[in-house]
Amino acid sequence: MTPQELYDALAAHPQEAALQFSTDAGPISGGYHVTEWKAAKVQSIDCGGQMDAWDEATLQLLDGHGGAHMRVGKFNAILKQSIAQVKGLGAAPLQIEFAHQNHGKHLYAALDPVLEGGNVVIALRPDQAACKVVTRAQAQGQTTSCCRPSAANCC
Repeated sequence: MTPQELYDALAAHPQEAALQFSTDAGPISGGYHVTEWKAAKVQSIDCGGQMDAWDEATLQLLDGHGGAHMRVGKFNAILKQSIAQVKGLGAAPLQIEFAHQNHGKHLYAALDPVLEGGNVVIALRPDQAACKVVTRAQAQGQTTSCCRPSAANCC
């Protein structure tokens, strides 16, 4: 999901509904704060020595201390302004940084928002590390271990 896709999905929901985020550990507390939207250009080299580059968008949420959840309309207004002002933000794959009680920040992927009991809920699933060498091989129907024995640049 990209920030623009999130904006579009939320626009289809009641704008006065409370927007809740939830992880496997439970819901994010009311009074949470959108600390920042970030757009980054990433350059990398994988364990097989192959260079790669991509864009990322990150939403950082600060856990709340109780109170009301942000309304969908307010969140979407923040998101719309952020997309307009931060080049490339809207089209980049989205990840969410968050930690319950604001300790030990984790990365999450957002699932599509759903209407539940009058609230709009976005479930967050944990992001996980992946070996790009293996991912590329699997996409081509091949099997491989993380590194080829002959890969001189392999970690």
